[in-house]
Amino acid sequence: MLGPAGPTQTKTSAAGQNSDTIIEENIGSPDTLDPATDYEIYGAQIIQNVYEQLLFFKGDKADQVVPWLAQSYDMSPDGLTYTFHLRSGITFTDGTPLDANAVYFSLMRTMIMDDPDGPAWAMDQVVRGGMNYSKQYNNAGPSAPAGYGDKYTQGELQDFINAKGIEVIDPMTVAIHLERPYVGWSFVMAFTVTAIVSPTAFKTNWTAPTDGTPYIQGATCGDYHNLYNPWPATNMVGTGPYILKSWDKASATIVMVRNEKYWGGPDHRGIAPVANIVIKEVDDDNTRVLDFKTGTSDLSAMPTNGAGQFSGGLIFQFVDKDTWLTQHKLVSVSPDFQVYPKEGLWPQFTTQVMGFNEKILGADKKPLAFQPFADVRIRKAFALLFNRTDYLHSVLYDLAIPAGQIIPPGMFGHDASIQPSPNEPNTAKQLLLDAGKNPITPDNAFSPTNQKTVEIEYGLGTSAREAAATIIATAVNNLASDTGLYAKVVGVAGTQVMTMRRLHLLNVFFLGWWVDYVDPDDFLVPFASGTAGYFPLPMGYNNPAVNKLITEQATISDPAKRQQVISQIEQMVNNDWAYLWLHHGGTYVVSRSWLHERANATVASGISSYNPAMYGYFFYEMEKGTNMPPPSAQSAATSFLSLIQLPAISSFATKKSF
Repeated sequence: MLGPAGPTQTKTSAAGQNSDTIIEENIGSPDTLDPATDYEIYGAQIIQNVYEQLLFFKGDKADQVVPWLAQSYDMSPDGLTYTFHLRSGITFTDGTPLDANAVYFSLMRTMIMDDPDGPAWAMDQVVRGGMNYSKQYNNAGPSAPAGYGDKYTQGELQDFINAKGIEVIDPMTVAIHLERPYVGWSFVMAFTVTAIVSPTAFKTNWTAPTDGTPYIQGATCGDYHNLYNPWPATNMVGTGPYILKSWDKASATIVMVRNEKYWGGPDHRGIAPVANIVIKEVDDDNTRVLDFKTGTSDLSAMPTNGAGQFSGGLIFQFVDKDTWLTQHKLVSVSPDFQVYPKEGLWPQFTTQVMGFNEKILGADKKPLAFQPFADVRIRKAFALLFNRTDYLHSVLYDLAIPAGQIIPPGMFGHDASIQPSPNEPNTAKQLLLDAGKNPITPDNAFSPTNQKTVEIEYGLGTSAREAAATIIATAVNNLASDTGLYAKVVGVAGTQVMTMRRLHLLNVFFLGWWVDYVDPDDFLVPFASGTAGYFPLPMGYNNPAVNKLITEQATISDPAKRQQVISQIEQMVNNDWAYLWLHHGGTYVVSRSWLHERANATVASGISSYNPAMYGYFFYEMEKGTNMPPPSAQSAATSFLSLIQLPAISSFATKKSF
């Protein structure tokens, strides 16, 4: 899932005068609130507070999922069928009862819509019939099966339905059949893509297509970005602790109200303590800081790399900078603010990268003559010219972890023996000289008398990415009098970055990936799969040997053997120099001392405890009260600099009832 541009998602809060309302100010807004199409963290935070899944996380344990809407679940001995037994008595906020038909509709709807920019791939990749149906996997130009065109056919839809990947067993029992054993499936079931929606509300507000596009009642094939049926993008009907009241796009304000009939979750904790949640988009740093300090907002996004008068980092408006830089301890500058964790940072399952476009297209959709990053020597040279140490310390103030691979530390699959690429200007120079003198094609030649320029694009307003681009461009230009290759930093409007990336128009791209579900596949497929990867497809990266190993590792139940294959994948991608790995994330929380997490929280709220597999805040476990320490606050946290890996969880040995 695409995450924020900065290295951290800082969380701030102030109680204000109203104990019944929490106000959050963010830098961005959701793209959509439909779990079938949303694929960014701002929408996901709303989804996880309004909708619920069959499984969900326990406390701050990102490697543990427990039955949520399901009372229990079983797995067949061959690992191909998961049978979920639903809790009775739960209703959606429109009065529709939760049952197996609601689960069937919700999961099938997402896969039938098959949005290529959405999260459906997490199910399509393994649910029986999903890969055969999905255009994301099959409609790949020359590699598409014969007759598999751009438009969905009734036959393709019927084949998918007949495959019975999702099967209603009885009114309160549903089975999910997989094509192959998949060790990460229980985590997919806790991901917002599997959120259960009210079939009554969605079918009532759905219009059947009239152009021959196939459908089932309530779901249209290829309804990308909710084009056919926009209602679910701005309306929600779930079973969760909050209800979407409004989304005013003109003022970029979302309001949620407490679900007064909430069933209480598996721990039966009743309704949410705080009645109203208001979330606003406020892009200006100065406004967010002022609102937080005066109590106008309760929670606020405060990236480390602020701009203008806050160029020293917004967090240091609230945390002592010297103490952090010298001791890596977060110490509040005022008793009105509390800071968590006390030492280091909480691990955040994110990876920030610069990706190299190996097939740059022009506005006419034809490949450009000069294709610098089709040459592995140039990709490697750019990576070796990046001074990551200076970037992390001078730009990010050590509030992030240096990255050298796909999978972030703390998650199973991370290989601590793989180190970040070094800063070696001399080696980079020799690579560029060789690439220019002995090009892969005549059009790729460059020299001091045949100069070429590479653009390094970044999203306007993302100051950390601008700094990274500038560091690399400066290093390239320092060698240009000898090599003939120059670099130019180009700012692109944030709203255009994703579109230009999809169209292959960018030379490079700076993006970050935020965990969807806690399994290595959620990073390996998006970053490395040349047949289904979110990043590789628009950048032209495709290593068949890597593709094969990605499929293989997902079936291995032995953690040691699976780790060995994953490490091989990581090293192969690094040897291809497909990316410049920038950093992995960490998070901290600065909050007013009267906003805190409820004692014994079922799921970490994101204030005094944090779950790296979730998105933003879980408001259900927050309360506002007197100026007191949070009841469940931890006195200390695991050092950010000595992270250990989460254990490998195999679905083959899982049967849980809660």
